[in-house]
Amino acid sequence: MPDLSGKHGLVVGVANKRSISWAIAQAAATAGARLALTYQGERLEENVRELAAKLEQPLVVPCDVASDQQIADLAASLDREFGGLDFFVHGAAFAPQAELSNPFVQTSREGFRIALDISAYSLIALTRALVPLLERRGGGSILTLTYLGSQRVFTNYNVMGVAKAALESCVRYLASDLGPRNIRVNAISAGPIKTLAAAG
Repeated sequence: MPDLSGKHGLVVGVANKRSISWAIAQAAATAGARLALTYQGERLEENVRELAAKLEQPLVVPCDVASDQQIADLAASLDREFGGLDFFVHGAAFAPQAELSNPFVQTSREGFRIALDISAYSLIALTRALVPLLERRGGGSILTLTYLGSQRVFTNYNVMGVAKAALESCVRYLASDLGPRNIRVNAISAGPIKTLAAAG
């Protein structure tokens, strides 16, 4: 990883020590970046704060990515604390358990909406709010996490596969929009890892 000394980054999607987002956060911090981590709800706050304590001067901010107001509040907090942003890691993903355990044909309208909102649309909503902070640093990098289930059928991945396919399309359109503004948008696909999201 390149030297990130003096850089400021945001990592969304840390749930516990097995989160891919947490591994990325650790690597970025080791490379010298100062980080902000988000959490959603009291259930995850303790986990995220415990992990953040291992970082140098972390900023820990609540953010429900389904709430435009909380996303706006997050951007305001980053503006106050960092004054700008160099990179943003999007690891938010969720689908209701029933949508993963039942046959795909049983996917509910509400479950589909939730999965696409949290796992794909949140990238658009967060990016829109953070672009001014990235531009303040002359551009930057946005990275999201996808999986092969966007292209192939995996048992019990179901609507998450559809959400990841939508996420990948969002990446292409955002990259086209933001490339001229010196903001890169990419997705990486990890192999099977025992994470909270993988457990359903």
